[in-house]
Amino acid sequence: MARPREFDRDAVLEQALQLFWSRGYEVTSMADLVEHLGVGRQSLYDTFGDKRALYLQALDRYKQAHGLPMPLLDGRPLRVGLRLLLSSAVDWLHDVTGGRGCMLVHAMTERGADDPEIRARFCANSDALVAQLEARLITARADGELGPHHDPRALARFLANTMNGLQLSARAGLDRAALMQIVDVALMALG
Repeated sequence: MARPREFDRDAVLEQALQLFWSRGYEVTSMADLVEHLGVGRQSLYDTFGDKRALYLQALDRYKQAHGLPMPLLDGRPLRVGLRLLLSSAVDWLHDVTGGRGCMLVHAMTERGADDPEIRARFCANSDALVAQLEARLITARADGELGPHHDPRALARFLANTMNGLQLSARAGLDRAALMQIVDVALMALG
């Protein structure tokens, strides 16, 4: 007869998420997970699968907790909403993540080239971001807030890429002032 689990699965998954988010996948060993989570190796395997399976579950939990939607774009003039969105991202990077940036962006840079499941998770998140931005930009162009020469899809991709770049720059140690300079320059693309 199997022994019942002696830990809170959600709490352990959250701890794993935090460890992977701080250290990354490659640097975090199963021994690190066992020590940090306080759960035996076999119990981790029985509950979550191998290290990669645990990592994918942590990424899914991260996306659920920190993913879209973006209400900052709703009901505001375009430039105000985008400045608020990007500056809120900068605040989040420093105040919430402590400069760790987005776990999905870092997963993509660390493992996405070799792992189609990680790439798919990142691309799904990125595609959803681009779609939300594009919808707002289409409305802004129709309302005259954005010139007719702007391509909403291309501009949405540029802004999404800017957000990803902010994540990487924060992880690299850029301070709030430097990140806000990036925001200012990105908003110049609106004309």
